[in-house]
Amino acid sequence: MIRRLTLKNWRSYEDVTVEFGAGTTFVVASNGVGKTSLVEAARWALFGRIAPEGHGAVRAGAAAASATVELELPDLRVLCVERTLSGKPRRADVPPAVRLDGAPVPHEELERHLITAYGTDPGFLARLAMPAVDRGHDRPTALGLEEHLGRYYGIDGLRTAIEQLNARRKANEAQIKRIKDANSTSSQRLAQLQDDVERTARQVEEATEAHKTAQDKVANARERERRLAEIQRWQDDHSTWTEAVKRLALRVSADLGRPVAGDSLEGLLDERLADIDRQIEAVRVELAVNAAKEAALTANQEGLDAAHDDCPICRRPLDDTTIALAHEVNAQDLSALRGAVVKLKTSESNLLAGRERIKAAQNEWRRIPRPGDAPRAPAPDDEELSTATEFAAIAQTTLTALVEARAAQVQATRELNQARAADEAMRELESLFRQAAILRAAAEATESTLTELLEGTIRPLAAEINQRWKALFPDRGDVNTYPNGNMTRTVNGHPLPYDSFSTGETMGATLLLRLLVVQMATTADFCWFDEPLEHLDPDVRRKVASLLSRVTTADGPLRQVVVTTYEEPLARHLNARDQHTVNLLDVRQSG
Repeated sequence: MIRRLTLKNWRSYEDVTVEFGAGTTFVVASNGVGKTSLVEAARWALFGRIAPEGHGAVRAGAAAASATVELELPDLRVLCVERTLSGKPRRADVPPAVRLDGAPVPHEELERHLITAYGTDPGFLARLAMPAVDRGHDRPTALGLEEHLGRYYGIDGLRTAIEQLNARRKANEAQIKRIKDANSTSSQRLAQLQDDVERTARQVEEATEAHKTAQDKVANARERERRLAEIQRWQDDHSTWTEAVKRLALRVSADLGRPVAGDSLEGLLDERLADIDRQIEAVRVELAVNAAKEAALTANQEGLDAAHDDCPICRRPLDDTTIALAHEVNAQDLSALRGAVVKLKTSESNLLAGRERIKAAQNEWRRIPRPGDAPRAPAPDDEELSTATEFAAIAQTTLTALVEARAAQVQATRELNQARAADEAMRELESLFRQAAILRAAAEATESTLTELLEGTIRPLAAEINQRWKALFPDRGDVNTYPNGNMTRTVNGHPLPYDSFSTGETMGATLLLRLLVVQMATTADFCWFDEPLEHLDPDVRRKVASLLSRVTTADGPLRQVVVTTYEEPLARHLNARDQHTVNLLDVRQSG
């Protein structure tokens, strides 16, 4: 990723050094302050790409400008590239000064270091990781995606095979012209050519079977790896679940005062809750009974107070001693009863608190994600120690052998037909024309194989682009991505070409393509964008900004995203939300 950019006499920057870190950096300021100048300078310093009128980047009054970029490579070495831009358009630019970990290296080796570090051609990396020099050409088809996929997934050999087949077709056409002058051939030569055709046909059959077997092994190995990964995920989930249950069981054990096993936790909690509910109900019943008793005793007290000299029940005369004794007994009963009520209410409060703890434990139990049933293990395989990548390499070798065998068969058949044509002169040229058709069919079949492989490599990328497209534009239909970088949008069952997208849609589609190609089809760890939030609806703008703010936290090598924008409030909101991964760079202060 780019750690530091130093500019001297570059547009509005006389002498400035800007630091960049991991995560997403929003370069904020209003238009015209110098945000795009930073991107322009970084692209020039690292890749030597600038607009034809780019010499105008030299600050007024200066003879030249320089831009220096420090790039932290994936292996943590630091590559420093300094380029000088002359203020005179016709003057040739001097070669860059290149240093690796502080040691000078020849500038001719810069391209090799970039290819080694990021697994792709620097020209493609420049188009992918940096905005286009000319915004009018910032189109998906201008990336060179198809050529990159061919190199990245090692299927360029098919293009070579197609070129060879086409060359043989041209040679065949030239041979037709020569055959017209021939008029005979020996029967011995014809027999030899026939044997060659039969031999090459057997070789094609054997190569086809070998290639099919290798493809089956690739599919089986990928399925086995998928299942093993699924089992590993389940085991991780199960371990997490077991640890969470164990911690909960320990807390419940402490609450209950006795050990609780994790496998009996749910039933025990249910039983404990039911028991507490019964105890609460019993306490409340007893409280109600005591309340009735208290009411009766209070009524007795009031009756005694109103009775004076006569018993309130039998109306017989009462002396003072009897009345005093009755008051004393009634007061003692009332005091004892109220003491019992206090204890019952304390018991009720303790039971309710215990019930809340049990309910909390039940809720926590229900929130613990359950891993479900264990996935089925893959069937044993004698070759299970080999990886899908190893089998894929074998499959590529068998494919090359198959192409060579088919080419040999075509060649042998062509020579046989040429011999027959020469023997039959002009009447037999038809067989040679059929041979041309066979060559054309072989070339078309190889092209079809190449197309199928390219579509297979683009399919996961296209699916991920479509998924994120729906998140940005939920009501705009599916977006389709093709190996050559072309993109269409499905409208009423029909493909809408990229040129018919709205400005916001083209911006969103191009942004998704660049991001996901960086993540899924390169080892590049940085990607810069210039004003990607322009021309977007407010809702889409927020979604795109949120996507950019969190893209470096996903799986993959991408560590740094730099975004220029005048949407300062939105950038500050994202920085406040994700302070550890989102940075703000105010170029008004840098300038």
